[in-house]
Amino acid sequence: MRLRRLYSNLDHYFTPILFNYGLNVVLAEIRLPENRSKSSHNLGKSTLARVIDFCLLGSVGKDHFFKKREDLFGEFVFFLEIELLDGSFLTIRRAALNPSKVSFSLSPTTQPDLTSLPSDDWSHSELPFAKAKSLLDGYLNLRDIDPWKFRNAIGYFLRSQADYDDVFKLQRHAGVDKDWKPILARILGLDALIFTKRYELKAEIEVKAALLAKAQQNADITESDPAKVDALIQLREAEVFRMQAELDEFDFEGFDANKTTAVVDDFDAQIADLNQDRYRLSHSVSELERGLVADKIAFDPQKAKILFEEAGVNFPDQVKTDFEQLIAFNKAITEERSEYLREELASARAEIARINSELTVLNDRRRRSLEFLRSEDVFEKYRTLSAEIAKTAAEVDLLKRQNDTLSDIKEKRRELREAKAKYAELQGIAEEALDQASRTRTSLLSKVREYFSGQLKDVLGRDAILSVSLNGEGNLEFRTDFVDRNKMSTSEADGTSFKKLLCVAFDLAVVRAHLDGAFPRFVFHDGIFELLDPRPKANLLASMHAYTELGIQSIITVMDFDLPTDDDGGYVGLSEHDIILRLHDDGDKGRLFHFQGW
Repeated sequence: MRLRRLYSNLDHYFTPILFNYGLNVVLAEIRLPENRSKSSHNLGKSTLARVIDFCLLGSVGKDHFFKKREDLFGEFVFFLEIELLDGSFLTIRRAALNPSKVSFSLSPTTQPDLTSLPSDDWSHSELPFAKAKSLLDGYLNLRDIDPWKFRNAIGYFLRSQADYDDVFKLQRHAGVDKDWKPILARILGLDALIFTKRYELKAEIEVKAALLAKAQQNADITESDPAKVDALIQLREAEVFRMQAELDEFDFEGFDANKTTAVVDDFDAQIADLNQDRYRLSHSVSELERGLVADKIAFDPQKAKILFEEAGVNFPDQVKTDFEQLIAFNKAITEERSEYLREELASARAEIARINSELTVLNDRRRRSLEFLRSEDVFEKYRTLSAEIAKTAAEVDLLKRQNDTLSDIKEKRRELREAKAKYAELQGIAEEALDQASRTRTSLLSKVREYFSGQLKDVLGRDAILSVSLNGEGNLEFRTDFVDRNKMSTSEADGTSFKKLLCVAFDLAVVRAHLDGAFPRFVFHDGIFELLDPRPKANLLASMHAYTELGIQSIITVMDFDLPTDDDGGYVGLSEHDIILRLHDDGDKGRLFHFQGW
C-alpha cells in the first residue's frame, strides 16, 4: 500500500499532489525576511497529514478543522488514490461537510481525475462510515496486523507532530495499555493473542477479587464454616420433625369436640401462622434497616488496596480509579434503591402492626372463648410446642440463607483461584514466546531491532537498541535507548530531536521488516529535521533514499531553513524530483489551502 495522488474538487484552492514511489518532500519556504523569526508560519505542512488521515477514514470530531470552519471547508470533497498490495489502484472519495459517507473506485491502473465521475460509476457510492471502514480493510488486506484493523496501526506510518513524545505509545493511545500494546506486539511479530488474553484475565481477576471482597464485607452471617451450618440445619430440621410428630399425637378427645376444633383450628393455628409471619417480617425489617445503612458505601479503595496487597492480589492505581468511579456510579443509583428499601420497610412495619393488632384480637377471643381451659396443662403444652415449632422453623430458614451466602462466597473464591491459575499459566507462555522471538535472529522482532539500530548508526554514528520485555506484572514493556561503549544506557533518547529520530527509525524499521508481508509500504513524518545538526540531517536524507530503493515510500514535511545546504545554497541530498509540493509565505497561493490562514 502506497499513496499515489491527493486532490479535491476545488483545485484552485487545493493544489493536487502526485506522490513519488520514493522520497516525497513537502517543502515550506519562508521567502519574506520578516517571517524568519516566527515560531509558527501556518502554511499547512502539518495540515497535510490530517487531510491524508481524513481520506484514510480518520474520525472527524467537533474539534476537527473541517467542523470548526465549515464556512471555509464545507464545499471541499477530497480524493485519495492509493496503490494496493496487488498492484491495483483504489480512489477514496470523502466530503468535508458529510464525512459519514464514503465512496470507492477500484481500477487495475491509475485513474484520471474522478471529481466529475457520476455516483453510479463508482465501485461503491456513498457508503455509511462503518461499512466503508470495513470495506477499506478488505481492500487493503493488511494480514500482518490481523485481527486488528488498519486504523489501529495507522499511527506508526502516518506520524504527526503530536506522536513524537513516545516511540511506541501514540496520541491516539490515550487509553490503558491493553488497548495498544497487543497491537504493537502483533506488528513486531509476537503472538499478540497471548497478551490480549492476559490483559483480559488481569481485568477479570481484579473484578472477581473486588466482588469477593464485597460479598465477604456484606455477608450477614454468624457462622463462617459451611459444614457447621449444614450440621445446624440438619439438627434444627430434626427438632422440627420431632416436635411436629409430638404435636400430631395430642389427644383432645376429653374435651367438647366443637370447642376443641375451635381451639386448635381457629385460634392456635392462626396465632402460630401470624407469629411466624411476624418473626419473618421482623427479620426482614432488620435486613432492610441494615440495607439502608449499607447504602452509605463503607468500601474504601485505599484500604482494599492494602488488603489485596497483603493477600497477594494485584490492585494497581488504575483499579483504584475504576473503583472510585464505581463508587460514584453506585452513589448515583443508591438513592433509588434506598427509596425502594424505605418503602419496603414501611410496608413491613405496617404489616407487623396489623399482625400485632390481629393477634391482640385473637388472643382476647381465645381468652374469652377458652377460659375454662386455662387450668388445663395439655392445652398450655400444645400452645408452647406450636410456638417452638414456628421459632425453630424460622431458624432453619435463616440458616439456609446463610448457607446460600457461604456457597456464593465459596464459588467466588473458586472462580478467582482458577482465573489466577490461568493467568500464571499464560505468564509462562508469554515469557517463552518473547524469549523465542528475541533469540531467533530471523524473527520479525529481531529484524526490526536490526534495522532500527542500523538506521540510527547510519544517521548519528551512535549505537541504539530496541528492546521488548515483561515487567514485574508480566506485561509488555517497549524501550529504545542509546548506549555507550560499555553498552550502558544514556539519557540522549530523552531529548526532543533524538526522540524524533528514534520514532523515524522505528517506523522505517517496521515497514522494512514487513516488506515480504501484507503491510503498508509508506511512512509519513511531519517536521523531523527540527533541532538536528547539519550532518545528521544529510545522513537521514541519505538513509531515507536508501530505504526508498527497497520499495518504501517516505513522505516528509520540512521547513527550508531546517534542510542542510551546500556552498551554493542548494539542498544537500535532495533533488527537484523529491520535492512534490512547495509551500511558501508569499501570498495565499503558497499555503496548502489557498486562502488566508485560519
